[in-house]
Amino acid sequence: MNTMTDTVLTLDDAAKFLKVSPETVEGLLEGEELPGRQIGGEWRTTTRAVISFVDGVPLQVACCTSGACCTTAE
Repeated sequence: MNTMTDTVLTLDDAAKFLKVSPETVEGLLEGEELPGRQIGGEWRTTTRAVISFVDGVPLQVACCTSGACCTTAE
């Protein structure tokens, strides 16, 4: 099920969502303040990651395959 909170965002999408420049978002991604990945040389993040960043709440691990409780991602 795809919800707004798990939408994949491009650098420009994330910048529009945050109402800042793409350069600002790129700096956050490169500085690992905002979770994301480079895929084919282009940055991607998720709406969930952006909301967690703005809220100041660490992203939680999405699933636990070992049966143990999920832990906060670093």
